[in-house]
Amino acid sequence: MRPPFPTENQSLFTRVGRSPGALWALTGLILLVELATPPHIVFGYLYVIPLLIGASHRNRSQALAFLGLCCALTLLNLVVPVPDPGWKAVLVDRLLVCLALTVTTFLCLNNRHLLRQQVDLEVRLAQADLRRDVIATLAHDLKTPVLGTIATARMLALEAETTAGSLLERGVAAILASQDRSLRLIEDLLRLFRADQEGLRLQPEVCDLGRLAAEAIEAVGAIARERSVTLIQRQPTGSRPLTLPGDASGLRRLLENLLLNAINHSLRGERVWIDLKRLPSQLVLTVSDRGRGFPEASLPHLFERFHQSDQEQRGSGPGLYLSRQIAEAHGGSIRASNLPSGGASLEVVLPLPESGP
Repeated sequence: MRPPFPTENQSLFTRVGRSPGALWALTGLILLVELATPPHIVFGYLYVIPLLIGASHRNRSQALAFLGLCCALTLLNLVVPVPDPGWKAVLVDRLLVCLALTVTTFLCLNNRHLLRQQVDLEVRLAQADLRRDVIATLAHDLKTPVLGTIATARMLALEAETTAGSLLERGVAAILASQDRSLRLIEDLLRLFRADQEGLRLQPEVCDLGRLAAEAIEAVGAIARERSVTLIQRQPTGSRPLTLPGDASGLRRLLENLLLNAINHSLRGERVWIDLKRLPSQLVLTVSDRGRGFPEASLPHLFERFHQSDQEQRGSGPGLYLSRQIAEAHGGSIRASNLPSGGASLEVVLPLPESGP
């Protein structure tokens, strides 16, 4: 089938634009037409043709230089031959042509800049889509063997119970802790993928933050014991419970991620504290450790996707990024800071409804 006419034109313009000789020949032809006509007949606007055709093949300095040349050639016919008595009107006409050429040049430069931005954006979007597809596929495919390994290790754990303290029991416990950590990472990746595609879906209910913190400590307890890290929950005693409307599974995952981050950055034998307190209009939970803290340069980027806070240690991976998403989905905020006495602190602020939970 014969291609449409605009495509043929575009192909012709592209071939001419790539040929400097053709552009200069076209410019010279327009100049000859200009010089062969009386000054009051303005053909300078024809310079817009080589200007537009060659715009995509010139950089900014070359485009401005060609613009200056076209304007100079447009005004040249006022000098050769000697201007007629109405030269002022002709000058105004030719200056208007120069203005039109200038506007056209800057529009071409701006359009090229926008096209470049569009291409960059399309490339970034394509890369993001590819990365999400790879993450979703890998996470789904990796989850099955990890679950199989966990099931097998739990069967071995039943036999290892008969020889308490043996090498077999310690080895099975280490396998279970490692596979639990892998499973949590895979689930975080899947959750991030679904959040990017559909947004975080919350199932609000009345949540007891103290009970969720205890469940999170129990969930990561095996990993803490493997690293000889003690987890301590502290909260005020009183008649007012630490309850708020929220998504229980999401808040539990937030607490688990903060605890795991603190555990991973703690030395063996250290402690990790999770402090809960209630203020008049918000609940505040803080997870702190006595590790090496975060590099100061990484603090502004700590909750970005897949940011690694320390290249020598296990980084936060998607955990802190997902924690930020969960906190913000509940209308709250999260921030990190280094403690003056050493270690780091992660603080989450969750708002309470005005009428109270």
